[in-house]
Amino acid sequence: MTARPNRKRPRPKTISAQGITGQKGINVIERVVLDMGSQWTPSGPNEVGIDGYIELFDPTSHKPLGITVAAQSKVVTSLVGNTDNLFDFWCDPSDVEYWLNGNTPVILVVSAGKVDQAYWISVKSYFKDWKPGASTTVAFDKAKNRFSEASFFDLVNIAAPKLGLYVAPLRRNEVLYTNLLHLQACPATIFVAQTDCRNQHEVWSALKTAPGESDAGWIFWEKKIFSFHNLAAAPWSSICELGTLEEFGAVEWSESKELQQKNIFVQLLNRTLRTQIPDVRFWPQEDCYALMGKPRKISYQSIKRPSKLTVISQFSSTSATTGRKFVWLRHLAFQGQFRSFSGEWYLEITPTYRFTSDGYTLERFHEDRLSGIKRLEGNRAVLSSVLFWADYLRPRAGLFKSDPLPLKFGDLLSFDATIGIDDRIWRSEDASLPAEASLFGGENTGEGEAIDL
Repeated sequence: MTARPNRKRPRPKTISAQGITGQKGINVIERVVLDMGSQWTPSGPNEVGIDGYIELFDPTSHKPLGITVAAQSKVVTSLVGNTDNLFDFWCDPSDVEYWLNGNTPVILVVSAGKVDQAYWISVKSYFKDWKPGASTTVAFDKAKNRFSEASFFDLVNIAAPKLGLYVAPLRRNEVLYTNLLHLQACPATIFVAQTDCRNQHEVWSALKTAPGESDAGWIFWEKKIFSFHNLAAAPWSSICELGTLEEFGAVEWSESKELQQKNIFVQLLNRTLRTQIPDVRFWPQEDCYALMGKPRKISYQSIKRPSKLTVISQFSSTSATTGRKFVWLRHLAFQGQFRSFSGEWYLEITPTYRFTSDGYTLERFHEDRLSGIKRLEGNRAVLSSVLFWADYLRPRAGLFKSDPLPLKFGDLLSFDATIGIDDRIWRSEDASLPAEASLFGGENTGEGEAIDL
């Protein structure tokens, strides 16, 4: 039996007119998105209601904003409406229902296949009250709904991150502690007098040879000495021209509208602070106050109970090639900045560390070790350091040389809150520090510590 010949004429390969029309609409969206400086990613051949996604980028820095908008394109042969500036477009109800599902923002772009004839709406905004059976017709305003490069900021607005799952905060009373230590009192008078000394070095040389005790609590500026100390008393009287001595109220300068006077007041606070903290030295290069001495712990009053904190730790490592042993110390430190809020002065305490090779000399890997511990240190360790310094700076019997102190500190500024944070979630994001050996690249030869708030 012979095969029956195929009498059908072969059909030539053709491109779908519907496919061309649909692609024109996609091309319009992609062109506009590229003009925005953002990125268009098509869904592919199996899309069921979303033609692609717009990833938004900062048009200036070209960095991703981390937000995305889904887009559906619809192409019509002509934009005919009730007036020259208005036209209607009917949406399939199943499409509307699909677009409204999920958390991703969706836009509908209707065009005639040309960039200058493309218009858009935010589906979830336009149909926010829509229910099955309701109208699905969209009324477009050509002036208001034009889809162009200028639509970028509107897209950012609708795609801005919103909580996909909202859990109400815990209703409980909590106290929030800041790192602002209240300055309760300072010397009431600022003394100013001229001097024959030409610079700070000459002032120091003269003070060393003069009778009486002196410290660094003064400022030399424009051949004048500024200090909380009475410049008419020794040893200041030996270097100051007493006929030029003037007295000013400290409050007058602390609240002055003249920036120069307020700056001098703040400098005097800084200089005085450096002179009154026991076992602490100010290091200008690192702009920090660091505890000095041997490795040890110091007791302090934490939030709940007395506790101890290791303030100076010793570490060591041995070279694998030479067998040489290297030793260094980690000193608890802080950066201090006096700030004024609502007529009150505070010392802003920013905890940090200073690494030394012998207790004084800055260790050569100081910056690396400091950045390493800053990356790994958690909230509890930082809070513990702030609480330590707040307690250490307050007057305590036998700790400070002078009584009363020039600067008297009170409590950390705190706030009462009526809502709280779930500590279990907070602590899960604040893992404990790893062993200090791995933290600093050596073995901790001092005692360990437990943070107790």
